[in-house]
Amino acid sequence: MKYSISNQEFKNTLFNSKSLLVRDLLFYYNKNAVGISFIVSRKLGSAVLRNKFKRRCRQLFLQKQKSSLLSIQIIIKPQKKLINNYSWLELTRSFEEFYSKLGL
Repeated sequence: MKYSISNQEFKNTLFNSKSLLVRDLLFYYNKNAVGISFIVSRKLGSAVLRNKFKRRCRQLFLQKQKSSLLSIQIIIKPQKKLINNYSWLELTRSFEEFYSKLGL
């Protein structure tokens, strides 16, 4: 199943949703639909690092979707200066903290 968000859904989620800052990730979320998208600036690193960050986030999102069948749309915006500082463990902790704050 494809979990990317269309342009219209992205705008709706970004402007009409709640946000939550967890560690160094800003999550915009909407509980009405399922999907994931990103706001990642070129200033944060090379294309290789930005894509690696997105792949890891997608994997964590898919793991949670398969285990609990949630209905949530997420837009993730990193707040650090460089993306290469996000390790797998740090991203996992951020996602777990995000889901626990939402009570999911």
